[in-house]
Amino acid sequence: MCAQKTLQEERNQLFLDVHSGKKPARVPISYGITVEAALEKVGYNLLRDLYSPERIYEAAEEMARLFETDTLPTAPFSQAAVFRYVDQKFMQPGADGFFQHPDIAPLDVDEYPEFIKDPFEFIVRKIQPRVFGILQEDPLLGNIKIKIARDVVASKFAGMAPKLVEKYQRANAIAMCGLLWAPFDFIADYIRSFSTILMDIKRKPQWVLDACEAVLEYEIRQIKNTPKRGAIPCISYPLHMPPFMRPKEVEKFWWPTFKKLIIATQEAGFMPSIFCEQNWDPHLDLLNDLPGTVKLAFESSDQKLIAQKVSTRHVFSHGYPALVLKTGTKEQCIDEAKRTLDNLAAGGNYIFSASKAAIRGSDFKTENLQAVIEFLKEYGKY
Repeated sequence: MCAQKTLQEERNQLFLDVHSGKKPARVPISYGITVEAALEKVGYNLLRDLYSPERIYEAAEEMARLFETDTLPTAPFSQAAVFRYVDQKFMQPGADGFFQHPDIAPLDVDEYPEFIKDPFEFIVRKIQPRVFGILQEDPLLGNIKIKIARDVVASKFAGMAPKLVEKYQRANAIAMCGLLWAPFDFIADYIRSFSTILMDIKRKPQWVLDACEAVLEYEIRQIKNTPKRGAIPCISYPLHMPPFMRPKEVEKFWWPTFKKLIIATQEAGFMPSIFCEQNWDPHLDLLNDLPGTVKLAFESSDQKLIAQKVSTRHVFSHGYPALVLKTGTKEQCIDEAKRTLDNLAAGGNYIFSASKAAIRGSDFKTENLQAVIEFLKEYGKY
């Protein structure tokens, strides 16, 4: 037992060192496998087994057994039953049971002023009834039913992840305490849609700017009410819109409120964990404008350009091309791992992970991922 506990402590130390600016003993290894991918990997059916806590735990444990990453590959938790019960319009299942996020706009353009006046009030009174079918069916008790559904589902998965973390001695220093969005992304993702927001900045630019400020205050209140846990308490920020915007548009509409949000996150005692989705090459210089240290995960940005432009006071992650795990040979996968470490890990501030988490069982070959992990344990030593 002591030796096992030591392994977990060693893994935790890797992340503690990286996040405190120290060079770790080796590059920490992480790889995300969603419950959907895990279930499919072990041969289960999403239409049936995505609603089974027992099957989800079994699949998550199999991922932990197969892949000796430093963190737990699959967190055994799913809100699929909640999405179905409350008829969540933002998360709709396909014919095979896999949930996706449709491009919907529950806020009409002429409602911007009302939203800006009080985002919380507008979300509760207008947005939620438009995106939760259960609130249309039962306006009086719908919100109570939503809360009960969430609590019941959460109770079914309670304790599963910590149990696997302890059993397989994975690092638990990093704790994801919340998930938020850049204010502009919040508007684009949840109230206006990808396509309409890009028209809004042309037709109603001041409304968009004012809405971003209103969302900023709304999210800062959420941060202040978020409890901290873990040695490295983090709030996660997946960034969506900048790769589809001109640099001048990003600097005017997107960046100012995002920077303020990150500063508020740091002032509240959290580490911002930022995922730069798609290609951020045109916007890399902006990341040096963020104060202190933040964790920056990159999906498809140029690795050498990241190393050249982004300060090593930040923690880098991801960047390894996920597709090669699906289509490549073991040798090609290992070659890509070597290239990634050579490009990004020299400063001791890199956490290995693929550019994308596996969301379907076909997204990676088991033998390829295992080969990469074994290679990294030796080649990633400092």
